[in-house]
Amino acid sequence: MNLLKNSLTIAACALIPFSAFAEGDTASLLADPETTLDCLIEPSQLVEIGSSVPGLVEQLHFERNNFVNEGEIVAQLDSRVELASLELATARAEIDTSLNLRRENAAFGMRTQKRNQQLFNESTISAQDMDKVKTETYIAQLQARQEEDNKRIAVLEAERARQALERRTIRSPISGVIVERYKAVGEYIEAEPVYRIANLDPLHVELILPVEQLGTIDLGMKAEISLDIPSQEGVKHVAVVKSVDRVADAASGTFGVLLSMPNSGLRIPSGVRCNLSMLEE
Repeated sequence: MNLLKNSLTIAACALIPFSAFAEGDTASLLADPETTLDCLIEPSQLVEIGSSVPGLVEQLHFERNNFVNEGEIVAQLDSRVELASLELATARAEIDTSLNLRRENAAFGMRTQKRNQQLFNESTISAQDMDKVKTETYIAQLQARQEEDNKRIAVLEAERARQALERRTIRSPISGVIVERYKAVGEYIEAEPVYRIANLDPLHVELILPVEQLGTIDLGMKAEISLDIPSQEGVKHVAVVKSVDRVADAASGTFGVLLSMPNSGLRIPSGVRCNLSMLEE
């Protein structure tokens, strides 16, 4: 995540109390554990999911604020044609009548050739007749192999039909909470999203600092987080620095820090302001 992609807007929202730093004060945040900074809590992932193929929405299994597990089916497109194609392809792949017929014919040809070979050795039949028997046996064997190839192709076609049907099933790529449901049953979709899902465990804590603090924040450092909401008053949480921007924003003179904070049970809300103070190791 690039925390500086809209630095002017962030600065306007006053996510950082620059007054907390006296003019010319470029000391490390760890030098003053009483220093608190404004921060923002966001989902660690926020994804919009849709379908890889266009179609008519047949089923929607979740509503807003529902929790969904990774890989769980959230929506289904109309799949009657694909389902019929799968049933047809599966039936073709399971039919062995033609293959068994060709195998039996090849086996009979081998027995016939063996009997005629003995007759040929006794000069009872001509070389022409023996060559005919061998050719017919070889053709029967080729026909049996051809049916085996057709069988393998039928199995692959059944798998293709199964995958085509699966593409009309929309699954959640992450575990999280449904933030928004964009479509209703009966609507036609192409490239539009159907759901927006937020991963709330862990949460991300976004922090913007002045460039004077570059080099004072390292990966793995811990911070104490408190939320600016009544239900979390007096509750302290611990977050760990996950990334530090390597490129500062020249326009605002700031750089971004991203912290990760566990949220077991989803007790910590997202999208709220918070206060942050760095912890000494």
